[in-house]
Amino acid sequence: MSGADAVVRLTGELGDGDRSAVGGKAVGLAALLRAGVTIPDTWVVPVGAEPAGLARLAAVAPRWAVRSSATVEDGAGLSYAGMFRTELDVPADGLAEAIAAVRASARSGRVAAYRERTAVEPWDVGMAVLLQPFRAPVRSGLWLGRGPGRGRLEWTAGNGEALVSGAVTPGWEEWTPQGCTAGSEREVLESAGQPVGAACVAVQEALGVPADLEFALLDEELMWLQFRPMTATLGEADARCAGDDGKVVHGIAASGGLATARGLRLRDVDDPRWEAGAVLLTDQTDPDWVALMAEAAALVTAEGGMLCHAAIVARELGVPCVTGVGAAALERLASGRPLAVDGSTGTVAVL
Repeated sequence: MSGADAVVRLTGELGDGDRSAVGGKAVGLAALLRAGVTIPDTWVVPVGAEPAGLARLAAVAPRWAVRSSATVEDGAGLSYAGMFRTELDVPADGLAEAIAAVRASARSGRVAAYRERTAVEPWDVGMAVLLQPFRAPVRSGLWLGRGPGRGRLEWTAGNGEALVSGAVTPGWEEWTPQGCTAGSEREVLESAGQPVGAACVAVQEALGVPADLEFALLDEELMWLQFRPMTATLGEADARCAGDDGKVVHGIAASGGLATARGLRLRDVDDPRWEAGAVLLTDQTDPDWVALMAEAAALVTAEGGMLCHAAIVARELGVPCVTGVGAAALERLASGRPLAVDGSTGTVAVL
């Protein structure tokens, strides 16, 4: 593509057959449009296109979100959650630089590590880029579906980066066909007087598959930012609070499975003390930790929920994961003694 069509407006006509040109995130947004929900106005710089015509976008909005839409991203088999770069609150005159940075993230070491451990074939990574007017959200959240009428809702105040990166332990709700059956707050999360969880259930029903959804609350407006099919089964919730009861540490059941190994506390992904086969203990992870996560017997984090990038990637890697145990409990687990991690129940026992 070139010339006038180098930056094109996203419409609901895009389908999976357009993935090679516009990437997976654009395909997911188009599906949301067809489901009849509100998404940000979105422009696409297709794979390989020169980002011509950017100057005209300055009249649309002064600040922009610049997001990846890689050809391998948000597929039914692999999510590539958090692997590619996003640039937020970009001035209109900085769009070209931000587009270049997002495109360059397709060649990062963390993407290579993720592909080495998950890809079933050596796909090339083509990078389209999405441009959306930026508005600071009041709250941001995620939904992961378990099946008809069922799923997990998590949210935090402000920008969603802290939520998806696992930097915070979020508010949460569990939804079934009977409605909200458990949660961290006394009242359900609402937008314009309507439960957000019920809206997630309705969107999932319209899409016809268990859905991984990202949304933002902009004052009283509910804006849908991303849809991808679920790539791994989400475990059931444990309503107990995170913490340490003296024998067993309780967190959030983020990725199922059992593992027993020595716990090793790391604060830096480049820490030379890392030993493959240990239980990786850390405050939070970002996608640069994928190589260590793939070598770990299990992963335990102080912060985060079921829906952060660490949890999603751990499920895709098949690594047991417990998130949100709290800083004090994480320090106790770092005694060097063997740990029994149960990612299905969200518990870690010191042996």
